[in-house]
Amino acid sequence: MPLLQLPKLTLADLARSGHVTRWHSVRTSRNQTLAEHHYMVTRISNKLAKEILGPDLKDSHLLQIMEYASLHDTPELLMGDLPSPLKQHIEHITEGENPIDAIEAEIAPWLVRMKREMRKEHLYIVKLADIIDALVFITIEGLGEHAKQVIHILEGMLAEKLSQARAQFPRYQWGYTTHLLNELLNNKDEAKIAFEFNRDEK
Repeated sequence: MPLLQLPKLTLADLARSGHVTRWHSVRTSRNQTLAEHHYMVTRISNKLAKEILGPDLKDSHLLQIMEYASLHDTPELLMGDLPSPLKQHIEHITEGENPIDAIEAEIAPWLVRMKREMRKEHLYIVKLADIIDALVFITIEGLGEHAKQVIHILEGMLAEKLSQARAQFPRYQWGYTTHLLNELLNNKDEAKIAFEFNRDEK
């Protein structure tokens, strides 16, 4: 039986990212779209790259990081948001021959090439930003005990990824990752409140 020929994702498909939702396995107070996630990971990656890599960061590298961050989960347009435990289980039982990777390579070969051309420390930046966005969203919008468990899992993933980055690239300021996460979690309403307070004072 011949293999199914999967479609290639196009620019028209990317326009639908505002309709594709994430976190279907976790109860939340609102939906997060793929477009929102891509935007937040791009902005977080920008900040992490500048602060962590410092003077070693070239403008061309920053653009490359931001472009990859803005597209990194594009296969979810067709595949949906697969829970991380499922991805890890598939990786385990297939002993590294993950069919999800093969499907992603077929539907978005340009994304695979983009990832392959990036420096390893830059990929760490995007992955850390990815986890930070997940942590911030679920901490603020997650509901129930399951959401609390997911937060704990994500915190472990962030710590593990940070440890790997520090071990491979000790010259960079990876500690800024924790600082930025705390800032995002603790100052989420300050600007809005300050704006409304100042308006009422006039």
